[in-house]
Amino acid sequence: MYTVMVFPGGRQVDVLLLSAAPDRLRVVIPGRADTLEFRLIEGRWTSESGGHVELAAILAEDSADAKRVLANARPRALSAN
Repeated sequence: MYTVMVFPGGRQVDVLLLSAAPDRLRVVIPGRADTLEFRLIEGRWTSESGGHVELAAILAEDSADAKRVLANARPRALSAN
């Protein structure tokens, strides 16, 4: 699967999703040798160093895969009740 991640400051990066679970993502950024891991902590995708990213898009052949990854993530835009 491919996804677009939004890093602090608004920088958007296309990444390849290597593995995904409801609370963990492993991705690789094209051109970089390292694999990045993110955990879902209190509704936010958090890197091993404590930085936060947002998922802007997930492109998958099966929409069930994307729903499974996003099941516990909170929305980017919050609204008042």
